[in-house]
Amino acid sequence: MAIYHMDVKTFGRARGGRVTRAAAYRAGERIRDERTREVYKHIDRDDVVHKEIMLPAEFAVNPELDWARDRSILWNAAEHTNRCNARLAREVLVLLPPELTPQQRTQLVRRFSQELADRFRCAVDTTIHLPRPGADERHHHAHLLMTTREVTPEGLGRRTTLELSGVERHTRGLGSYKDEFVSVRERWALLSNEALHDAGLEARVDHRSYKARGINAEAVPKIPQKVYYMERNRGAGTQAGDAIRARHRERVEARQKGPDELARVVQKQKEESRQQAIERARQKALEPKKSSWSSLTRDELNARRRELYAINRDRILQRARERNQANPERRSEQRRAYRQRKAEELRRKSPELNAGQATQSAEQQSMPRDITSEEAIRNWRAYREKHPGTPTAEESAKNWLEYHKSHGTGPTAEESARNWLAFREGERQKEMGHPHGEVAGLTHGLGAGGSSDAHDDEDEEKRRKGRSRDDDYGLE
Repeated sequence: MAIYHMDVKTFGRARGGRVTRAAAYRAGERIRDERTREVYKHIDRDDVVHKEIMLPAEFAVNPELDWARDRSILWNAAEHTNRCNARLAREVLVLLPPELTPQQRTQLVRRFSQELADRFRCAVDTTIHLPRPGADERHHHAHLLMTTREVTPEGLGRRTTLELSGVERHTRGLGSYKDEFVSVRERWALLSNEALHDAGLEARVDHRSYKARGINAEAVPKIPQKVYYMERNRGAGTQAGDAIRARHRERVEARQKGPDELARVVQKQKEESRQQAIERARQKALEPKKSSWSSLTRDELNARRRELYAINRDRILQRARERNQANPERRSEQRRAYRQRKAEELRRKSPELNAGQATQSAEQQSMPRDITSEEAIRNWRAYREKHPGTPTAEESAKNWLEYHKSHGTGPTAEESARNWLAFREGERQKEMGHPHGEVAGLTHGLGAGGSSDAHDDEDEEKRRKGRSRDDDYGLE
């Protein structure tokens, strides 16, 4: 049965919000926040079935608005345009009728997103998600992430009418914000009912409350998102959730006794909530003030992340192992994509390395799947049995430190790559009958320094992979 649900929330920097983080999570992409230099990577999501950035119809074919169609550029612009405590984005979360087909749900969401973009002259980042594992299989939903400023060929402009204050709306001759919000809710209900009618279905939705429709019933209690997920993960109720359900049962019983009893119970619950809010505010004033994440420097953020990682290290590593074991092919594909991305970055920095990097990328793509950690351990143990004189990991580390002290730092990665390509060119010319190829002056690059740099490249790659894994948990 189709159910009407629309929830509107905002992302504000004053409370530590990051619209780049929100966009990366909802679209299942990797976005780097250019303001804080943090990387948000959610490329392992497989429940995103549709994602698209909708712009006002007047800019549909305008090439000057191509910057707004790039998700990373758009939300980094939103982060840089707004002031320190500004509202960065507004999100509309809608529940999609499960009776519709995937194509019909996509058309419905695209139509609603286009109307929002035209009405408020903003960009709407639209993503459609499938139900999560373990959740209700009918929970198809869409996230509509709207910019708080109008999009123009020059960039983000003035604030949209949805973000104006009451005085500003009155000055421009606009209605109240409440009327604006109600009209948006009503429009989603009308579009949903049209989609259901076109699909030949009898189900309908209504954006109005029970009271507005004249229905004498108590609405289903709304459990906060944090409480809901905590109860679902624990498999049991919580104190906050039980209190909400107890108040709901009290109202249901009072409604059965009559309107007077219902009014008394509602007034009593309001007074109790008011006293609880006063007590929470008093206790909060006595507690030492905690600094928000948005006010911390980069070093302080990294220190806080390292503390959290140390506390939850075992759980994080266990979850990572479970993901890798559940889908090893996908993990191998991510590694290949990472190597290819790094090769492309190196080609952009050094155009003369294009030929060598292209060859290396082709060789990597033709390589078989990556071996698992268990296979690597077994191979290493078998090698140690055949070669008993092989040094241990500690001995290898000590030998490397002594070698590094005696030989110093070798050439950089780009210098090693250039030296290697020059060496291969020299060998190729030798084979063609040129014994004195262009290999002069490479003694340092291919001697002791070159050898140490090869080890440096391996260590650097390991460190990069480690940082890439930490990105999954917001750590660095």
